[in-house]
Amino acid sequence: MSKRSDFRSLLISLWFRLITLGIVGLVFAEALFLAPGKAQGWTFYLTASEVAFEVVVRLVFAALAGMAFGTICAAAVAPFLWHFKSSRERIADWVTKAGVFLVVFLDSRFALTILIKAWWSNHGPRFTAALLTAHFVAFAAALFIPRARKEVVTSLDGLLGEKMTRRAAIATVGGAAALAVTEFALAKSAPVVKAALAPQRPKSNVLLITFDALSAEDMSLYGCRLPTTPNIDAFARKATVFTKFFAGSTFTTSCTATMMTGLYPSESLVFQTQGHVPAQNAEKSFSRAMRAGGFSTGGFFSNSNAYYLAESLRNAYDFLPEPTYQAGGLQYLWDATTPLHQNSGIGSRLQEYCDLMEVWNTVGGLPYDLYVQYPAVASFEHARQILAKVRDGFFLWVHVMTPHGPYLPDAADRGRFLPSGVKLRKFDEEGTPWKPHYNPDQQHAVDEYHLRYDEFILTADRAFGSFMAELEGDGKLQNTTVIISADHGESFEGGVYQHESAYQTRPVIHIPLIIRMPGQQDSRTVSVTADQTSLAPTILELAGVTKPESMRGPSLVKWLSGDAQGEGEGQAFCQFLEKNSVFKPLHHGTVGVIDGKSSHQYVLDLDTQKGSLRPLDQAQIWNLDRSAENPALAEQLRAAIFARFPELVQKPA
Repeated sequence: MSKRSDFRSLLISLWFRLITLGIVGLVFAEALFLAPGKAQGWTFYLTASEVAFEVVVRLVFAALAGMAFGTICAAAVAPFLWHFKSSRERIADWVTKAGVFLVVFLDSRFALTILIKAWWSNHGPRFTAALLTAHFVAFAAALFIPRARKEVVTSLDGLLGEKMTRRAAIATVGGAAALAVTEFALAKSAPVVKAALAPQRPKSNVLLITFDALSAEDMSLYGCRLPTTPNIDAFARKATVFTKFFAGSTFTTSCTATMMTGLYPSESLVFQTQGHVPAQNAEKSFSRAMRAGGFSTGGFFSNSNAYYLAESLRNAYDFLPEPTYQAGGLQYLWDATTPLHQNSGIGSRLQEYCDLMEVWNTVGGLPYDLYVQYPAVASFEHARQILAKVRDGFFLWVHVMTPHGPYLPDAADRGRFLPSGVKLRKFDEEGTPWKPHYNPDQQHAVDEYHLRYDEFILTADRAFGSFMAELEGDGKLQNTTVIISADHGESFEGGVYQHESAYQTRPVIHIPLIIRMPGQQDSRTVSVTADQTSLAPTILELAGVTKPESMRGPSLVKWLSGDAQGEGEGQAFCQFLEKNSVFKPLHHGTVGVIDGKSSHQYVLDLDTQKGSLRPLDQAQIWNLDRSAENPALAEQLRAAIFARFPELVQKPA
């Protein structure tokens, strides 16, 4: 055997061993990560077969990553094997043993970390530090004790034989191929028939613009003391402004599903952040109805939760480009692995993307605020690109991520309300000490974030103004109804910070609704109390399209012809059901109602069956309860909740 062939065979043997170590190490780590609760959490909104599918997807990804890592390591060692001809066997053996030691150390440490989080987290940080230190010391000692070192480096010998390493590689490649074929087959077998277009295209257009986390109470249009929305204010001078419009939930996914389907979360079955619209409800979305009415439908959603939710509607949009939420390596990896996360209609592509993003940025150490924000100007630029492709008779929905946190106003807006020298308090986004509610002594710090948020609204408003001015100049608005709203609001008062709160305080759910009809020249104000289940019926009536029977929310079109009307009329409902399974009766969370006649809000806690009554003008306070002062009204609004949602589990108060 020649030296060249000897080098090649040794390198190939080492390569198989290293990729096997990579596969074993990462697959074991991924299994540990899924076991404590990750996979269990999926059971809240995915079927058993979908959960199994998502587990397979991640294990295949982990195995492929292990192969890639092993290949990189083998390539790094290859020059040394080539150069040190007389020591090749020894180098290969040393590298293998070092790899085994590293895999055993990292996996055991990861397992210990998970155990600490699952079982011993209440023992405090000192206990955790002591355990991790003991683990490190034990492995460090093993390096210097021959017998212990041998035990560790030979622990995976059964997996590193020639046949086993090749089987591991073949199983990984075969599993990835099988997964890709399965996803392709599922995607092809899923219904692909789009709603048939009407014989005649509509002559009018509908443009819906929603801003993420835009509270009506922080808009100068709605009375905010700061000039946060000058361009929207100008737009509203020739539009109808609904002053008492409320979100159907307190976070994006449930709110967006409510807008898409005209159904409350308990009806749409979208409770969780990674939830998706079931097939039976997806067929009833208003965008499908618009397409059936002859409209060319398009959407651009700069929040990944909203985008993947829209994608789950399957064929509701003619144009639904997938945004690049994080440019660079992550997007290249996501695109390169497309066969493994196709839109198959099973599982959750959103969860797959979020998990990949989390791993990528954890490994890369990328700051949170660099990858979570999608600029408003970029959202509107994509909207322009879609508009360039559609003819008259279109419906376009643009969901703008701004002003959702982290609050990163453009340079032109930074310092307008919050002095530029102020440094905001830093904290981990997932471990905010101000959630679920903050104490009164923290109000000053919260106020600073509030001002930065208001500056960010300015950024969104300016991007909106530029977009609308361009459409006006191009004549695109002549036959276009323009609707402005939000998915939910944002709070910086009453003890509630930001959103996704069970308390349903007013700033979190009070959102804008502004409708400008083609040719409208006057400003109108409507005070009827309504919620997001009215948005889809309103759009469909304006478009001359029959609404699906499933949409029970009233259309607001009748209020568009007058001014200063609707005071004391209507009710709005809101639900926060994140801790429930979509497959079981509703036992957890809160359901609330805002009553236009009494100007009160009542929020029912499903766990305790206790309700809280708040005057609407004090409903920013999370723990306020005036039930004892007006028990009759509290009981009346409680009954209204159960009458509207008979599926709720009712227990004695």
